[in-house]
Amino acid sequence: MSLRGAPLQALLVSPDSGLAKGLRAALGSARVEIRETTSEYPGDSRIGDLVRQHGIEAVFLDVSTDRRAAISLINLIGELGRGVAVVGVHTENDPDTILQCLRAGAAEFLAKPFPDNDVSEAISRIVDRRQARAPGTTRGQIHVFAPVKGGSGATTLAHNTAFRIRRATKQRVLLADCSLTAGVIGFLLRLKTPYSVVDALRHAGQLDEALWKSLIAELDGVDVLAAPERPEPAGGDPHLAQTLFEYMRGSYDHVVVDLGGVCDGIGLTAAAAADHVNLVCSTDMPSLYLMRRTIPVIEELGQRRDEINILVNRLERRSDLSPEDMEKIFRASVHATFPDDPSAAQKAQRDGLTVAENTEFGKALRRYVTGIVGETDEPAPQGIGALRQLLGRA
Repeated sequence: MSLRGAPLQALLVSPDSGLAKGLRAALGSARVEIRETTSEYPGDSRIGDLVRQHGIEAVFLDVSTDRRAAISLINLIGELGRGVAVVGVHTENDPDTILQCLRAGAAEFLAKPFPDNDVSEAISRIVDRRQARAPGTTRGQIHVFAPVKGGSGATTLAHNTAFRIRRATKQRVLLADCSLTAGVIGFLLRLKTPYSVVDALRHAGQLDEALWKSLIAELDGVDVLAAPERPEPAGGDPHLAQTLFEYMRGSYDHVVVDLGGVCDGIGLTAAAAADHVNLVCSTDMPSLYLMRRTIPVIEELGQRRDEINILVNRLERRSDLSPEDMEKIFRASVHATFPDDPSAAQKAQRDGLTVAENTEFGKALRRYVTGIVGETDEPAPQGIGALRQLLGRA
């Protein structure tokens, strides 16, 4: 596989000389220049000095000799804020270690005997992400919506947010239904498409504009990537998911992702890639309990607690619990609340529309989207469907 641009400037960290030797041999035909090698796991100041002095873009990190030290180093590299890609290197394909590395922020994972295809594909993905971050390249925002418990209303919030961002900004917006087992956005929007996010994942490494256009549907200026018609296993290759999210980020100004949860394969990858992680709960006790339990998982993916948006849905006007009470339960701030307005949501779903602007739910959604894109001179909706939305009746 030919790789574009200059060779990756890399640092190799491995106390295991045999592992380091094997990796060097495997990288011999790849566009990688090992600028520095160290047999010790460098500390805070040392890793920063190495990255700056040698212009390091990727760190090949031995995660088998001392997993704890390696995970700590992945976190340190992420805190540098220089976009350095970490490649976990192991003596074997250990699922536990792979998951830990990805949660900590590693971009790729390679295991002995370092097959040529695995190495070249990993380097190619790193190079693609490097080019996506280059000046003048589109780098859209990824907004992930995930329920902490089924039925919390995350899909309704994701769906409405995508269309409101489009109306408010006229920018390029993608609504991606990445709930592989229970995605319903295509159904709610009355869309019929032969392809789904599963096809996008399978071809993530070959995506281009022509292929992408065949995978999506368009509605009211929003591109929609639907979930599969039949439930699919929620696992899959995290590298393919990572590649897909980077492609979407490079093609749109805003990518709104609806997840079935954040604790499966694609959910973890989406949350790690996201600019905004929106965790959605309702006010029942199991939902509140699961919110408190889920927040630390997102922190492990590299998101700070103050970067996680907690959205409380279906908040009753006379609820026994106030947002302040919930913040004590979560030990985190509530970013936004949405009223219990079932008639507005059900009517929109029945008519295949977004929630009417003049409902309590619609007003809360508008405030929430204004917080994302700022105040805009949003034009009045046009056409019969828009008139129905404004009137709030069929």
